Amino acid sequence: MARLDILVHGGCLSELSARSLAQEVRNEFPNWHINVRTAEQADTTLYGVLVFPAFLLDGRILTTGIPRKDWLVAKLRAWEKGER
Repeated sequence: MARLDILVHGGCLSELSARSLAQEVRNEFPNWHINVRTAEQADTTLYGVLVFPAFLLDGRILTTGIPRKDWLVAKLRAWEKGER
């Protein structure tokens, strides 16, 4: 099962947008594990993330900021097809 982790900076104005987008994407990909969580200091070291929100696809940085839903869905569909 594919995994999309969305790391947010707790209390940031973009957190609500990231959570809303995550819910919309869950509806498109019900078999995926999609998790939104507050980033920790270890995340910056482990993933090299400095900008939040950060979208991690199976542990790889896909994008930072809030992407357009259609772009994100297209990337996730490509990932499902093995286009990495």
